[in-house]
Amino acid sequence: MRLEFLITVMTIVDKGSFALAAKAVNITPSAVSMQVKTVEQYFEKTLFNRTGQSVTPTPFARDLCQRVGPLLKEVEQLRNGQQTSIAGRLKLGTISIMQPVILPPLFNQLRQSAPGLEITCVPGRSQELIEAVKVGDLDAAIVAEPATANHRQLEWQLLKETPFCLISPRRTENADNIQSLSSQPWIAYDRTTSLGKLSRHLAMTLFGGKPPSLELQSLEGVISMVSSGYGSAVVILPDPRLAKNYDIETIPLNYDTPNLRFSLVNRKIENRDKLLIITKKILKDFSSIDNLSSSKKLNTE
Repeated sequence: MRLEFLITVMTIVDKGSFALAAKAVNITPSAVSMQVKTVEQYFEKTLFNRTGQSVTPTPFARDLCQRVGPLLKEVEQLRNGQQTSIAGRLKLGTISIMQPVILPPLFNQLRQSAPGLEITCVPGRSQELIEAVKVGDLDAAIVAEPATANHRQLEWQLLKETPFCLISPRRTENADNIQSLSSQPWIAYDRTTSLGKLSRHLAMTLFGGKPPSLELQSLEGVISMVSSGYGSAVVILPDPRLAKNYDIETIPLNYDTPNLRFSLVNRKIENRDKLLIITKKILKDFSSIDNLSSSKKLNTE
């Protein structure tokens, strides 16, 4: 069995069809079928389930690609006389509220395990960063994953799932009682963001349909205004230090509220990129942040 046959199998998994894989590796569809059959005979395993023109990789095929992908890239580098040490540049988009949570452990670990890897951070809003990944302007991005996330072209690696909570000035009496909230002013977060849209929907219900007294584009700005006594807000706290550094009461919501998913997104076609592989591995190993410090529940009765 030749190494090129394994490359063909990986291309089929990536493209989703024999025909597209044939074009990508510049051979005929019949040659693709022959190579797949050879690999299946070698491992004595079925690689694809065929339904009409579409093919679905078997679990063994996916496992095979994950195992041999990095090795094949190393072989190609040796063939071309390239060094195998990890080096290069990765353009990573990051939304602002996740930068203090993700970037410190990521960069510290990279300095130890891949000092030759340089990451350029590009700030932005989730939708802008997702579009930049789709067109190839960014290698990957850390974003708030939308409910309508594109899973056909894009790969999503969940980093953290964070619940919404109510924050109020610590000196507010009966802050955990919904009847008292309806008469209080509240502060909104930027409505053009995923966080802002979801938190506004929850807050409008919580505060009796009353519009916000103020809207800010900074999450820390919202928390600072709450701490000053201006009003309350519905937010998420991906970084627990935000709650500890301000004089606020943090109250988890006890009814069925959605969580906000923060994920690393990249194009599926880039999954075998070694720079991206090591970055995803570090983020996967990254331990989740502390739970909200307050265990107090909102009284909705």
